[in-house]
Amino acid sequence: MRQLVVLDKKKHRNYRLLKHDLSHSKNLHICPILLSEFISVSRTSPIIFTKSKETGKLESCALLGVTPGENLFWQEGRWQGDYIPVSIRSHPFYLRYKKDDLSNAYVCVESSLLCASKDSSQGVALFEHNGEPSKHLLAAQRELENIHLKKLQTWKFVESLQKFDLLKEQEINIDLPGETKHKLKGVYCISEDKVRKLGATEFLKLRDMGCLPFIYAHLFSLLQSSNLRALHKKNYSKVLH
Repeated sequence: MRQLVVLDKKKHRNYRLLKHDLSHSKNLHICPILLSEFISVSRTSPIIFTKSKETGKLESCALLGVTPGENLFWQEGRWQGDYIPVSIRSHPFYLRYKKDDLSNAYVCVESSLLCASKDSSQGVALFEHNGEPSKHLLAAQRELENIHLKKLQTWKFVESLQKFDLLKEQEINIDLPGETKHKLKGVYCISEDKVRKLGATEFLKLRDMGCLPFIYAHLFSLLQSSNLRALHKKNYSKVLH
């Protein structure tokens, strides 16, 4: 299980970050996504909304597999798709929040990839000799600052969906090889019926708030369960042989 530690300038001054790749995502069947990613994700994965254990808020996620512990997009040692979500690419750095203060975030890093060493062959330095962030860490911090701002934007979008009562808890059914079916429960999706029944005033408000493209991207993404089915079949065939 992934263990995260808060990045500390004093504690981790002499630590280095070991090399890593996307294989860390192999057991993720869902991952958080930002509003700015909806269009890209919608071409390959269903977008769903689930309740965050950390914040208690509903958050937007990409569905990467049909069963827990299985990322169908990570097969044969590489990513099977043309888009990799930011939350996976930003590994091993993560933003964490307190439930009572979502306006501020603190930077965490996966502890298993930290190495207390000055040997330059042991990954990359997190801090310079004078204690200032290394170029690698500065680049990561800039990216995380951008992610934080986009998270705030994403939460605002989800709050708008709740305000207009457009989210509905439902099951996602996926037909799998061997004439089996998988039901994903406890997820929320935008109700196409509720969107269709919006009054003119409400519809125009959502339009002016810039919500409509992302609502339609989500609804379109639900068709990508067929892509998950194809990836599952590919993986299923590989296991059989």
